[in-house]
Amino acid sequence: MILAQRLAILTAVLTLVLIAVGAFVRATGSGLGCPDWPLCHGQAVPPGEKEAWIEFSHRFIASIVGLLVIAVAAAAWKYYRHVPLIVWVATATVPLVGFQGLLGAITVVRELPPEIVATHLVTAMVVLSCITLVAVAMWMEDERHRESVARFRDAARVPGAWALAGLGWLAVTFWVGGYMAESGASTACSGWPLCNGGVLPGADDQEITHMLHRYLAGAFVFFVVPALVTAWRRRDRLPWARPYVAALGGLYAMQVLVGALNVWYTFPDPLTVAHTAIAAGIWGALSAGAALGFYQPYRATAVRPLPRAEAPA
Repeated sequence: MILAQRLAILTAVLTLVLIAVGAFVRATGSGLGCPDWPLCHGQAVPPGEKEAWIEFSHRFIASIVGLLVIAVAAAAWKYYRHVPLIVWVATATVPLVGFQGLLGAITVVRELPPEIVATHLVTAMVVLSCITLVAVAMWMEDERHRESVARFRDAARVPGAWALAGLGWLAVTFWVGGYMAESGASTACSGWPLCNGGVLPGADDQEITHMLHRYLAGAFVFFVVPALVTAWRRRDRLPWARPYVAALGGLYAMQVLVGALNVWYTFPDPLTVAHTAIAAGIWGALSAGAALGFYQPYRATAVRPLPRAEAPA
């Protein structure tokens, strides 16, 4: 069972790496470094061009993540067959990764349409949420953590609700951000927080897309702050509250700073990659918070026998 938990955690971490490498592919303009799929320039091994190897590295890591997702599903069936949610979420993630691969193929064949690129990004985040849920559920089902889970389960509900709401808002923010990056709207607004000197965008479609992403990202504060505050207020009952608040709060502060620096320095590759990687980290933290808040351990929901005094005659 410990092996299954570690496997799920490794898969979640490599999914974060995959998302960061995908951002690097986009930042360096290597999305068509391999213009065909699944081969690269008709070969199993790409030629010597830098863009081809960057794109191929993304495909290679995606293949590893796909194999790990299958391994997690197999481990779920072997060790957690008695826990329906773990088994079915782990199993459903397998075709979800297949769909993600199909979106990647469509992205290449159709030469990077912004709406497909954005959907590809959001689907990767959903995969990350599924694997995170499986990892957290496996941890909560562990015999060693039963008493700890019983103590914090009720206290985690409110922070979990804010985390879940934040995920919904962030999904829209991610989609608009992915569309903005691929449509060329990233540089439509010079300056931050204003857009070309104004609070509101002009009539240009790219300015509108750019500022919509900023508005959505700015309004995210109304989700992340309550998630942080409610978890911190319950820190005496939530053993994970302190690291959760530190991670989520730190990532959010860095994300705001990196977003501003991206605009001020015209989206250099390292900052562009960092922007997406940190956002994926925020998504992963919120996914963990939502899972900790709402997952009900199987044993806690099982029907217990009535005490002898209450048993019917």
